[in-house]
Amino acid sequence: MKTLIVFYSRTGTTRLVAQKIAEMVKGDLEEIKDTKNRDGIIGFLRSGYESARRKLTVIAETKYDPAQYDLVVIGTPVWAGNISSPTRTYMVKNKDRIKKVAFFCTLSLKDAPNIFKEMKEACQKEPIATAMFRRKDVIGNEYADKLKEFVSKIESQ
Repeated sequence: MKTLIVFYSRTGTTRLVAQKIAEMVKGDLEEIKDTKNRDGIIGFLRSGYESARRKLTVIAETKYDPAQYDLVVIGTPVWAGNISSPTRTYMVKNKDRIKKVAFFCTLSLKDAPNIFKEMKEACQKEPIATAMFRRKDVIGNEYADKLKEFVSKIESQ
């Protein structure tokens, strides 16, 4: 199965998970590039504000066409309990080009019980698999079992 792993990462945590998934499924990796500066406290606050209000942003042109893939795995950090605005923008822009989808997210403090429902609505696709990874587990490299389980679900489709 030809797989594309698409992600946005402000701090690098989501990038680490996406890279591992790409290695495991031998898929292509696409990083969503935001045109806004999200560095520092101002960037952090702007990010939370946009996410909470479900705003879209301007993202750079992507390298890969999701229509050319059997499966697109989409990863996002959780901002204010929601999808990051760059990830939301990618999904809204490409929802008609995605055949099958799987979702993952990274988060720091609290659970985000509606994150996958929100991703499903933005993408307008039912995911074949979902996974939530805590930042401390990713940084501490203590998420291997959960990652293997997620990849196993993807590969069984």
